[in-house]
Amino acid sequence: MTWRQVDRDELLHHSARDPFVRFATSHELLAVAGPHGWACVSPWRPGSRHWGGAAVVEAGAPARAETDALAAIVDAAGDEVALEWFSTEDRRGLDLPEAYASTGSGRWSFLWCEEETCATVPAGLGELGLEVVELDDREDADLLHAFGRTHGEDPYMGFPGHGFASLWLAVRDEVGRMVAVGALHELGSGMPHLAGIVVRPQRRGQGIGAMLTEALTARAVEEAGVATLSVFSDNVGAIRLYERLGYATAHRFHTRELDPAAVTA
Repeated sequence: MTWRQVDRDELLHHSARDPFVRFATSHELLAVAGPHGWACVSPWRPGSRHWGGAAVVEAGAPARAETDALAAIVDAAGDEVALEWFSTEDRRGLDLPEAYASTGSGRWSFLWCEEETCATVPAGLGELGLEVVELDDREDADLLHAFGRTHGEDPYMGFPGHGFASLWLAVRDEVGRMVAVGALHELGSGMPHLAGIVVRPQRRGQGIGAMLTEALTARAVEEAGVATLSVFSDNVGAIRLYERLGYATAHRFHTRELDPAAVTA
């Protein structure tokens, strides 16, 4: 299969304006297209060298399609870009270039909703005696870290203090105790991405997480006309919630984490 290098405008056309291309990539990208699909890599966050991307091919594409696409991207990148992750659609294979080593893998879904489909009117928190307040990514980083370590499964939830979040929202109860937090990150494309949502275990099952997600979605849509998020593909309950809020699944990815230190000069 022959892959040719394309720019972002060509990639948008070739991918039929795929949501991942539209909302998760910037003009600072490397992309290839071929008769069976497309592939691209781009900075995940603004101004970062944290590059990653995906190959998406049609059913019946050659088994080595994604492998050859990644090889074409690595050749085009030369020594300028060290990839940190690369994805295929789930159940598609990938052989890494010799210069790279994999440090792990995971399966996650990329979802999005636009103004026309999102449920953008937050409801119900006041009726539960709760209020939503904004926190500062840097000034409140210790507080956010402590909440994530104590109540979340991921100790790095949302990466407070790293400058990734453009907004943190916290839900407080009637005595001012924090019961849930969540953030909007800015992607390299400039689009908002929900992250770091954690609810205190004793308050789960009360709809607080859903209402916080709705509030963050509303702020994202107000800001950019779209909200995006990532979720582990086996988290069926969360995906159902997001679908009720108007999100759609663009891709179910199998991501390989790459070690930039393994790139040979």
